[in-house]
Amino acid sequence: MFKRFVAYYKPHMKIFTLDMLASLLISVIGMMYPIFTRTMLNDLIPNRNYRMVIIFGLALLALYALRMFFRWYVQYYGHIMGVHMQAQMRSDLFNRLETLPYSYFDEHETGKIMSRMTNDLMDISELAHHGPENILISGFMIIGSFTYLCTISVPLTLIIFACVPILVAVSLIFRKRMRDAFMESRKSIAVINAALESSISGIRVTKAFTNADKEREKFEDGNAQFVEARRKSYLAMAQFHSSTNFITDVFNVVVLIAGGIFLYNGKINFGDYSAFIVSINLFIGPVQTLIGFMEQYQNGVTGFERFLEIIDQEPEYENPDAKPLENVQGSIQLDHVSFSYDTTKGVLNDVSLNIEKGRKLRSSARRAAARRRSAI
Repeated sequence: MFKRFVAYYKPHMKIFTLDMLASLLISVIGMMYPIFTRTMLNDLIPNRNYRMVIIFGLALLALYALRMFFRWYVQYYGHIMGVHMQAQMRSDLFNRLETLPYSYFDEHETGKIMSRMTNDLMDISELAHHGPENILISGFMIIGSFTYLCTISVPLTLIIFACVPILVAVSLIFRKRMRDAFMESRKSIAVINAALESSISGIRVTKAFTNADKEREKFEDGNAQFVEARRKSYLAMAQFHSSTNFITDVFNVVVLIAGGIFLYNGKINFGDYSAFIVSINLFIGPVQTLIGFMEQYQNGVTGFERFLEIIDQEPEYENPDAKPLENVQGSIQLDHVSFSYDTTKGVLNDVSLNIEKGRKLRSSARRAAARRRSAI
């Protein structure tokens, strides 16, 4: 599945490469603040080198202006790339639907198919853009901040890093729950879309047979399924975020206590301790970003799985021995005909009718609707 997803990046490699480069530069500039802070606290301010303090401040301001441009590029062109990928997937999905046999559409409601072409592909587009960006920025920031924190105090950094396996373990535990819950939520949305499409497109038939109560009941069943599915997904999401955020909060507590002990015992000076407290956010921030990214990842992955379910459907091929039907004459007669597409759902069951040449057959529902319109 991963290779098939990555294949959609190939037509946009130039934008993707520049997007990743801009993301990398955003990460590098983000590392400058704690580095400048440590230099000021340990050197420039104690030595009253105010000229360099101002120069450092202006340099940092210039870097932030540059980062603003890089962020603009990532936000704009990254999303443009995602939209083009989404459009290509939608085209592939539509082209596949055009080749599928009637049996597929008998068993899959139009609203559910439309849900996959809209909601699912939108989430895939967001993952296509934000996924590589978040992984690159967060990965670089975690490695870079860990390396920098080691230059301040290796023992203190290792103490902080020891909390990471706990965070990873909790994330993995709740990841599967979130994935299952979001998949169920998508199915419930598809049920609602299917009910809406069926009811709206068939409104004339519904009114002709005064079947509004049945349609309303069907819609409310789907609506109730949606509420329950969203409840489960929000429960899984709440468990995931509350647990992981608690662990990241522990990071700050550990830094406060362990750093205070190191400072008290003279193993670290005040400037380094202050810089460490500032720098720890460089480490915690990307970790929290990756944690938050898990929700978007689950949305995108489940959407892509549903996309592939249609793409992988076997298309209908014309029989090579088929002959064109030309110059047809005579009437059409069905005598106790039953028919299905080799599926569990039958299409016709013991149908008998006779259609004479030049005549058209209209269902009783449409005839009733026509009579109602003429009466009005």
